[in-house]
Amino acid sequence: MKRVLFFSLALGVWLTFAPNAFSIGLDVVGKGPECSAPSMTISGDFTSTGATYTAGGNCHSNTGSLGTEIPFSWTGRGAFSNNIAEEKIVVPPAPLSQASHPYGEWETIYSCPSDPWLTGVACTVTKARSDGASNAKALESQFDSLRSQRPVTAAVTQAQRDALLAKRDADLKAIAKAEAEQRRGAEIRQATPQQMVVGEIFAPTIRAPTPGQRFYVQTPVPIRLASPQGSSVNGYLINLEMKDPKNNWTPVYTNIGVDAAQAESATGFMGFGPDSGGMVGSFPLKPGTWRVNAQVSSPRPSRWSDWVEFGVIPPPPVNPATVGGKLIK
Repeated sequence: MKRVLFFSLALGVWLTFAPNAFSIGLDVVGKGPECSAPSMTISGDFTSTGATYTAGGNCHSNTGSLGTEIPFSWTGRGAFSNNIAEEKIVVPPAPLSQASHPYGEWETIYSCPSDPWLTGVACTVTKARSDGASNAKALESQFDSLRSQRPVTAAVTQAQRDALLAKRDADLKAIAKAEAEQRRGAEIRQATPQQMVVGEIFAPTIRAPTPGQRFYVQTPVPIRLASPQGSSVNGYLINLEMKDPKNNWTPVYTNIGVDAAQAESATGFMGFGPDSGGMVGSFPLKPGTWRVNAQVSSPRPSRWSDWVEFGVIPPPPVNPATVGGKLIK
């Protein structure tokens, strides 16, 4: 019986039954089974200048007088940058322990107006190379036909293309973030004190309370800040912590937003203090050892300032010498 090897690898535009798909059929006796787009896996890695792709799938051929199916795999690697696409398809030879099947390598370089894996655009072949085994002539012929307009592995399904586009967006965002952090670090290292700006080095200065200052529990604790030298500040964040009986610092008020005009005023922010008795204060403080630090929040965050410790003490005792305004004798 005359043995005929038939290979078909058809992209979506060539298939009438499966858009955006390709199939491989290898036939020596009878009709060859197919592997279609769902059997192909593809992934991509992206940079600001291009992309690389890795694809692969499983196929099988019919061989022998009984048409025994022989599975085999293929892999593909592609790249796109500066309107140049490259692809290499590899069908490795069968191990000695398995029946033989067609194998070979096919490399192609294209000129493309955009990334064909992401857009499906047609390209122009600028260079092609084939290195197939003697039993892969039909396979090679089909590859030569199918790679004539775009990379073979660019025949992705819409779901695969959507996944690649999402991966590209995520990769580019991560790269942009890393580059911004790197630039910021370089600016910090190279800047002189006169060139440093909010968010790079300086933190605000806490003018009040002063270290070790004490306040009665019934009076407000003013928080007065000074902006970093040469900067204009719109707002601050303030943290207050209290020391517990085991001398551990415990956060009590975190990231309290304060307007710069109030924090930098002569009286400072007066929102910390008693919560009753008609005194000013939105954030009550109980007797104990406290500490405060601050950060510029707007227009650009700074690093946090050093902590300043202060004390809140019980109210002074009533003078036992007077009751109701009268001197006790």
